Amino acid sequence: MYITTFYSFKGGVGRTMALVNIAVELANTGRRVLAVDFDLEAPGLDTFDILGSENFVPGIIDFVGEYLDSGQAPEVDRFIYKSSGIGDRGGLWIMPSGAQREFYATKFNQIDWATLYEKHDGYLLFEDLKEQWEETIKPDYVLIDSRTGHTDTAGICTRQLPDAVLLLFFPNEQNLRGLTRIVQDIRSKARTPRNKEIALHFVMSNVPDLDDEDRILESKISAFQQQLDFDHEPAIVHRYNSLALLNQVVFTKDRPKSRLAQEYRKLVQEIVRGNLADREGALEYIRDLRRGEAEYESQQGMEETLQNIEEMHSSDGEVLFTLGRFREDQQHLEQAVSLFDRALEAGYTEPDGYLHRARVRAGSGDMDGANEDAWQALRSDRLPPPLVRAAIRKVSPDSLKGVAESAAVASLDFEDQLWLAYTLDESEEERKIAVSLLQSLVDDDNRPE
Repeated sequence: MYITTFYSFKGGVGRTMALVNIAVELANTGRRVLAVDFDLEAPGLDTFDILGSENFVPGIIDFVGEYLDSGQAPEVDRFIYKSSGIGDRGGLWIMPSGAQREFYATKFNQIDWATLYEKHDGYLLFEDLKEQWEETIKPDYVLIDSRTGHTDTAGICTRQLPDAVLLLFFPNEQNLRGLTRIVQDIRSKARTPRNKEIALHFVMSNVPDLDDEDRILESKISAFQQQLDFDHEPAIVHRYNSLALLNQVVFTKDRPKSRLAQEYRKLVQEIVRGNLADREGALEYIRDLRRGEAEYESQQGMEETLQNIEEMHSSDGEVLFTLGRFREDQQHLEQAVSLFDRALEAGYTEPDGYLHRARVRAGSGDMDGANEDAWQALRSDRLPPPLVRAAIRKVSPDSLKGVAESAAVASLDFEDQLWLAYTLDESEEERKIAVSLLQSLVDDDNRPE
């Protein structure tokens, strides 16, 4: 369960709209998602058709109220309902702010959040709530819509509950001043006994799509980067001039090709990249390591992260294979072979799995194993020409008979086979295969003129 809070110091930046679009996109790509409406003064998740409910369902306000009345945390399933508008691949559940009836404001005003924490173990209540989310819904992602400004509940949403906070802002001085304290407070959690590192995602939102000939936006971005201490470019959600916004259209679902939908998908990718329990997040972390782009504090920290990924995805062939590639890059050949073994056993079916294991086996002196894996790769009809050549070069010289007729070679078109024949020139054995290939191409009545 990976919890991300959507926060903005001021309103008018499309925070709730972003959350809904991202929640729907995650659910439609197979994830289990819980959306929580913690904007208690101005709730709005249930105003979107896809997140609405036909019945009055109690929510956060009612959950806390019952706890204060009884001293016991209520069972959370009464305060959550499932959206009927999401397909079979994933699921979307909603925990509303509260039943929107005439007494909602009264219930809201009766809760003293400071007293809840000081005298009624409010911290433990929300830790219990997180555990109940995990046990009841088993969500991959929890997305929390937080109140704006400096409030007690904003602190719950931005510091206690989340693994990450997505900070949406319009790039002006008012937002910069307000976010400075919020960001400092969030980062301070890493210096507490819990040592909680909360990922921060900076998102400029409602930005007009205009020429920045006077570099106004550029200077504002620089000011935010300097004062909030982040060096990467913030994500951008541009202002979208369409009356469809009045109908609260979910763009990732209803207008998937629009620019706004594409910008929301980039935010989805950024959130997923931070969640190593998500296989896509784990794969991106390892790929970033291989590209030299991953951020980690120390070698020990990186190794601990890789170990966690290996344990969390112990039956995922693609993750294990990608980990093997990284160990191969490091020249940790025994670890690489072990990971390739486990990847293939877990059902990784791409022929490059055998080819990379062949390379590592050859590098560690296991020539028989390398030859066996090279032939396994050549039995596939899905190898691109460069990998066909690489596989041939891992076949032992006394086992080359029949290579020219292998599925990998036979599946190549005329031009690719011609390229392969002309590039097999590193040994006498390779040249014999090349001659055999060229002869078959000459004898082929269906060859191009």
